[in-house]
Amino acid sequence: MPLNDTIVEAVANANFKSMAELGVQNALAHQNRLNILAEKSLAKSLESMDTISVEEGLGISAAQRGDLAKALGDLSGAIAASQQQMKGAQSTPPETAKP
Repeated sequence: MPLNDTIVEAVANANFKSMAELGVQNALAHQNRLNILAEKSLAKSLESMDTISVEEGLGISAAQRGDLAKALGDLSGAIAASQQQMKGAQSTPPETAKP
């Protein structure tokens, strides 16, 4: 004896409604967790700004202006160039002496 079509439709609708409600609940819970993380991150940043020493603040400010970053970038470029030259020297076969 097959099931009545209205019963099948009612079960399908109930399942669809349950899945949709579960999806909404998960999305809301996820958004709530993200809000909590954002608030904690902001609080931590504000706390560190309140407790930072003058020397640390000046050092961070100098690094953000690019003085330290530029020096590190130049040094990294020089190291990379040296490494490429060393790789090139290692891959070149030694010259053979001709009589």
